[in-house]
Amino acid sequence: MKDVGIYIHVPFCKKKCYYCDFVSYCDKEKLIKPYLEALLKEIESVDLSKYNIKTVYIGGGTPSILNVEDIKRILDCIHENFDKDVEITIEVNPGAVSKEKLQDYIETRINRISIGLQSANDELLKEIGRMHSFKEFLDTYNEAKNVGFKNINVDLMLGLPNQTLEDIEETLKTVISLEPKHISLYSLILEEGTKLEELVANGKLKMIDEDLERKMYHETKKILEENGYMHYEISNFAKKRL
Repeated sequence: MKDVGIYIHVPFCKKKCYYCDFVSYCDKEKLIKPYLEALLKEIESVDLSKYNIKTVYIGGGTPSILNVEDIKRILDCIHENFDKDVEITIEVNPGAVSKEKLQDYIETRINRISIGLQSANDELLKEIGRMHSFKEFLDTYNEAKNVGFKNINVDLMLGLPNQTLEDIEETLKTVISLEPKHISLYSLILEEGTKLEELVANGKLKMIDEDLERKMYHETKKILEENGYMHYEISNFAKKRL
């Protein structure tokens, strides 16, 4: 059988971040049920018997907006083809998922959490439209560990408006001290039609210059590698196995 990974998209959010141009919608909760039914129908239309599912990634949007029963329905559609060591990831936003929900995720066989921090600087978070604070991230991270998650990814961003090299270095230092297994670090792209593009065009925010953004990237790569994270893909770093 062919080894594959499956990505499942949940296009619903409580609030759209200013930089986001992904397919996601706010205030559309009434569409969750019909979307879920269409998603399950699509999954059932595919012959999965010839595939060995190595990874499942539930992204968005904000996948944790679904209740656990809906997540379980999705996974039940494909579980017969799971590899014995399947890795199942769900994205969560800091402060938007309870300890009880995290515990329920484990019971549905989800074994990896991806938490969107972006920055440890609360002012920078506000400027890009994030709904959480660093403290809320820390609470969510610690709750995930306490309920049993051993494989946690932290999403970070560089090149944010008004971000300094010192900001990103401090964020990295803070996140590394938590010892997540994986860190994703994306460069901000000013996408057409986003709220961020409007704020920049109106002079309310200013993007940092390209030279500083490149310096940030190379410095973060250096810091992460020095701390035992293997740079295996342009924006992704994994803790080296001992």
